[in-house]
Amino acid sequence: MRDRRRGGPPVLAAALLLVAALAGCSGAEPQPADATGTTLGARPSSPARLSIRFPRNGQAVKGSAVTLKVDLAGARIIDATTTRIRPDQGHVHVTVDGRLVAMNYNLDGKLPTLQPGAHVVRVEFVAADHLPFDPRVFTQSAFQTTEGS
Repeated sequence: MRDRRRGGPPVLAAALLLVAALAGCSGAEPQPADATGTTLGARPSSPARLSIRFPRNGQAVKGSAVTLKVDLAGARIIDATTTRIRPDQGHVHVTVDGRLVAMNYNLDGKLPTLQPGAHVVRVEFVAADHLPFDPRVFTQSAFQTTEGS
């Protein structure tokens, strides 16, 4: 029904929006969504294991140019983006200080230029659709950069 006096939205639609908004506050964990906003089903687990060879946790690194070196076991990197998910295939997302800096199809690469100080690099193995596995497969390293080369 439409409120004809004010030309406002239908009352039923407004009530449905209110119910949907309240349901969204239920405290349930949100499900990943694809590009169309459709909620995806359960995410697969992956046998992958990641480790960071460089920079190691607690390491002091000279200079602002840091090359990240990562090892991956139990899975392999593929360079195709697809919705056909396999738990042993994917690529890595790299964040530095909480900012996504790369979606790599290889395991070694240069980090962005870093200012002297403390930094955290996080590497996550994700599925070919760019979404995480469940449980997530990641590792991180906190390190320090110092001036010099």
